[in-house]
Amino acid sequence: MDQDSSNGPQVDGPLAVREVEAAFLVVREGDPGDWLARFEKGGGFPARAWAENMVAVYNRRLRGRDAGPPTPPDARLDGHHSPT
Repeated sequence: MDQDSSNGPQVDGPLAVREVEAAFLVVREGDPGDWLARFEKGGGFPARAWAENMVAVYNRRLRGRDAGPPTPPDARLDGHHSPT
């Protein structure tokens, strides 16, 4: 793993969500036994949604890191609009 975040991701490969009895775990696809983040179930907290979103965002960035420069925060994307 790369310790300098300016050179790329610190986790090798894509992430996945793994469900256990009390939580949803964010794990590396290559090593699902070693979790990186844990979202506890219960209390009305949307643990599954948080875990799935974390995985989706990371994997999307991982796939797109060689696709060109990142989109500036103030850029308008087709089909999207700024909140009013």
